[in-house]
Amino acid sequence: MNKALIVAAFAPLCFIGGCAYTANYNPSYLASARRPVAEPFEGKVLIVTSVQDDKYVYTGNPTSFTGSATSLTIPVGKILKESAGAAFADAFKGGADTKNVETGDPVSHTDSGKYVALVTPKLVSYSYEYNQAKNLGFAITPTAVVVTDVRIIDQDGKTSYQKQYESGPVEGPAYMINMSPQEEINKVTHKAFYDIFSKAAADIGRETAAQKSHAVAR
Repeated sequence: MNKALIVAAFAPLCFIGGCAYTANYNPSYLASARRPVAEPFEGKVLIVTSVQDDKYVYTGNPTSFTGSATSLTIPVGKILKESAGAAFADAFKGGADTKNVETGDPVSHTDSGKYVALVTPKLVSYSYEYNQAKNLGFAITPTAVVVTDVRIIDQDGKTSYQKQYESGPVEGPAYMINMSPQEEINKVTHKAFYDIFSKAAADIGRETAAQKSHAVAR
């Protein structure tokens, strides 16, 4: 291996070793991940999250050996809420609103009457990695994995639909040298949440359409 290849192989490690990184919710990252559906579902959705969950900030190490000495602090609760709102807004003709409540508080009857569904997304798990192994050590692929629980509830908080959604590894473009590796993770984190809620929105759109058809048939 020549000197240039050796430098290329180890340069990424120099930029992600032994640091504590911080990332923030970034509307532009979410905007770049959005893709409104061609045939949106009827109605409008309300995304209901708890004040506590909205404030959740993740701090932890990557699951990869590369960068294992680093840590990342990122407002996962905020990204989850905004991504859910965007994904459901892109899937329903009436768009989506967001509302946060104290844990255990019911949603008002006024709210429930304006929407085809009251949806509560909740984080199950979050992890990220600087995947260097798949690039034979010459580059890093930023990767995020999220798992969420998504439910339809009534104004009293009772569940009528529930499913757990797993993103699997969501990857960004590989890079060799990057002075802000946390932002590459931040980008794929926004994308992972948006993608997962897009799937949930499609399922819930079909669920609400089926409920409406059933009600009409009766």
